Amino acid sequence: MRFKRFFLKAVYINSAIPEKEAKRRFCFPENIMMENAAAALEKEVLAQNPESVLVLCGTGNNGGDGYALSRRIFGKVKNVLVVSFGEPATEESALQKKMCLSIGVRIIGAEEWSGIVQDSLNLSSFDVIVDCIFGTGFHGVLPQDAKSALEWANVQPAARIACDVPSGMCFAADKTVTMGALKTVLFKDEVKDFAGDIVVADLGISSSVFESCAEPDGYLIEEKDIKLPLRTKKSVHKGDFGHVCVVSGEKCGAGIIAGTAALRFGAGFATVLQNEFSARNFAMSPELMVSEDFPEKTTAVLIGSGLGRSEAAETAVQRAVDFVLNMENPAIVLDADFFYSRNLAFALEKLNSMKNARVILTPHPKELCALANSLNLEIGQKINSDEKKSVSDVIKNRFEFAAEFSKKFPNITLVAKGANTYIFSGKKAFICDKGENSLAKAGSGDVLAGLCAALLAQGYSARDAALTAVYAHASASKKFEYNFECTPFGLIGRISDL
Repeated sequence: MRFKRFFLKAVYINSAIPEKEAKRRFCFPENIMMENAAAALEKEVLAQNPESVLVLCGTGNNGGDGYALSRRIFGKVKNVLVVSFGEPATEESALQKKMCLSIGVRIIGAEEWSGIVQDSLNLSSFDVIVDCIFGTGFHGVLPQDAKSALEWANVQPAARIACDVPSGMCFAADKTVTMGALKTVLFKDEVKDFAGDIVVADLGISSSVFESCAEPDGYLIEEKDIKLPLRTKKSVHKGDFGHVCVVSGEKCGAGIIAGTAALRFGAGFATVLQNEFSARNFAMSPELMVSEDFPEKTTAVLIGSGLGRSEAAETAVQRAVDFVLNMENPAIVLDADFFYSRNLAFALEKLNSMKNARVILTPHPKELCALANSLNLEIGQKINSDEKKSVSDVIKNRFEFAAEFSKKFPNITLVAKGANTYIFSGKKAFICDKGENSLAKAGSGDVLAGLCAALLAQGYSARDAALTAVYAHASASKKFEYNFECTPFGLIGRISDL
């Protein structure tokens, strides 16, 4: 099953590439783009109806945006104060600072600001604080004066707005106004607590024209980009909607959760492949069927959820892969304990070699780390390939690891779960930013695996199954009054509440 893809929001690793090309191709000077960036910031600042605004400016063009903002709002608000963390290092930024001074904007240095903060008696309260210190081009450690100012800002009773990206991921923004296009850095796990709501600033040309200047590195998925498995034909029977077979293991509850999720998301049948553990230790849900062998009409297999890491698990992996390789329309979801299997590399090579196979992997960061080490995935010179990657390495570079996997296995769809989830399929990357911290609970991943399997069973392509399942799963996580109360079966119950 394939469906029409709507216009997707583009995401770039380095938005300077399309920006540079736009300047060249459309004769756009830097000062025009800076003015439009400042106009976008002005809109968000004035929406707060402030009387007093503090703007923190760095030395680069981010600082130039801040100076331009200060000039634009001067006279529209009662008090505007600019703190300069160094002299402008670009011609455009220097000009903006000069224009600020010419109309009377008060600009002080970092040292003077530090003294004012220490002497709180002379410190006015601010309604809005704008971070224009560093943009996406910044790498390294924040200077201490900037770090101190940002940490001070984070505890103030003010609205906080970041220009382009929160500086050094230290500024806890309520809103980030990013310039020109979305950036992948805004969707890193550690940034989720800092970016706030994200708004894309129009730099003077439409987003479609801007994005024509360079191929995006990924796309942000939204509700309009997915298709739920709604049943439109009336003369049908359960066999028309596929049969999911979940391979059970040591923790058979995980398989039951996955099978139940598959039924909830439209599969006509869900069977749990029984073994000695499931037969002995757990009573199956009445809506799930039980079998000792793969049902003849299986249309999608799921293995990994609660599988365990025993010799029996290794045998189960080999058995499942062999079965899928002989299916007329091969479809499989690989989850959880699969990523610790000795058969992992062999299985992936076999499945990737089948051009018609629909394969989805759903690792969380620790499982992605196991995958990266098993396959010796490299990301340029960032990480020494001779050393084992740590989970923290993977979390910091999750997008890059996922991209490297996709290059090596282009026929496999990878769902790299995290605070934001990345989906890599072929040469395309997609990001879902809708997930909530309520999903940090045992069994949530089994629900997602079941949703993916259900859609594969119903004929979806691996990419479309992954996008729809991930978005539905993330959206369901928002439906709880209290984020701590989410449970796997509660999550399943809210899947349809999109």
